[in-house]
Amino acid sequence: MDAVLTRQYRRMEAEVRPYRTGDEQRIVEFLERYTGWPAATVEVPKVDHWRWKFLSSPVGFPLVCIAEGGGEILSHCASMPTLISVDGKEVLASQGVDLCTHPQYRGQGLIGRVMQCRNRMKEERGVALDYGFPNRASYHLSMAKQGFRDLAMEMVQHQFIVDRERFFRKVPLGALKRFGYASLVTLRRSLGPRGRTDLEIEAVERFSADATALYERARDRFDLIARRDADHLNWRYGDLRGGRYLRRAVREDGRLLGYAVHKVEDRDGTVYLDVVDVLVEDGRDDALAALMLDALDTAYRSGAESALCCLPQGHPYGRTLQDLGFVAQPRLTGDMPMRMIWFDRGLADLSLLGRDGLNGHVTLGDTDWV
Repeated sequence: MDAVLTRQYRRMEAEVRPYRTGDEQRIVEFLERYTGWPAATVEVPKVDHWRWKFLSSPVGFPLVCIAEGGGEILSHCASMPTLISVDGKEVLASQGVDLCTHPQYRGQGLIGRVMQCRNRMKEERGVALDYGFPNRASYHLSMAKQGFRDLAMEMVQHQFIVDRERFFRKVPLGALKRFGYASLVTLRRSLGPRGRTDLEIEAVERFSADATALYERARDRFDLIARRDADHLNWRYGDLRGGRYLRRAVREDGRLLGYAVHKVEDRDGTVYLDVVDVLVEDGRDDALAALMLDALDTAYRSGAESALCCLPQGHPYGRTLQDLGFVAQPRLTGDMPMRMIWFDRGLADLSLLGRDGLNGHVTLGDTDWV
C-alpha cells in the first residue's frame, strides 16, 4: 500500500518540461538502463553521442522533453528535426525517437504529458510533418492514439551474399542453394549493363557544395526525400560522435555524379556492410553500379558476410542492384515489417503523402538505427 501511494504521489508531483543544459548525462543513464540506448554502434562516450544527436543538428534546435519527480527522470521523449522535400517543396519535419517511461510509472499518463510538451515545442518552431520508423509498441501507440498514418511505401532490404561458404553453411540444403545463388549472380550480371572504366571513385573527407548541388538536382526525381545538403551529410556521417562511416563519391571528369555511405558492423558475431545512404544523378545507373561495386569490394576486404542496402520497394535504384546480384526481401523492425508513418500538422500541403504509389527516397541513414 505504501509503495502504491508513493508512486501516485510522485506521479502527481512530476514536473514535465523541455530539456535544459546539463540534463544529458541523466537522460543517457535513464535511456541506457530502460531501453539499451543507443541502437546505433558508437565509439565515443554515450553522452557525446546524445549531444551529437539532439544538440548538433544543422537544423539548429532540440526537441526533447522529460518528466521528473523524486529526484529521478520518470519519462522521456524526443524528436530529431530535419527538412524534407515533399513534391519538390521543403518543409520542416521531425522524426520521433527514444520514447520511454520508467517501468514503475507506466500507465499513469506520463508519456502523454511529455509528448504534449514536445508538441508545444513543435508548434513554436513551425514543424509541419511528424514521421517515424516505429517498433511494434510505438507503432500501435502512434496509430491508435496520435493519429499517425502509414505511408503507402514498403521498405525492402537488398542483400548481396559476400561470404557464401559461411552464409550457406547455416541454412538447410546450403550447398545446393549456394550453387543456385552463384548462378543467379552470374546470370544477372551477364544481362545487366556493362561496367564503366572512366568513372573515378574516391574517399570523401568532407562533403562540399557539389553534394548540395547534387541533392538539388536529384530531389525532383522523388515525391519524398530528406534534405541531403553538405551540412546535413557532414553532421550525419562525418562526425565520429554519430558513428564511424565510410564516405565514397563517384566522379566523371571532376563532376560529382553520386555518393554512397557505408557502415561495417559486427552484429552477434556476423559482420555486415550496410549501405546506409546513396544518391546519384538522375539517369546515371552506371554511377550507381560503380558505387555499389565499390561497396562490395569494401565488404570483401572487411570480411563481411553480406552487404545490405535498404530502400523502398519499386525504388528506381532497385533494378541496378538486381543486375549486380542483390536479392530483395522485406525489411523487418524486430518482428514487424519496417514502416514509415506520418502525421500532418496542418502547416503545409502534404496530401501527396496519402496517395498510393509514392516514389520516395528513404535509406537507413534517415533513421536513428545506424
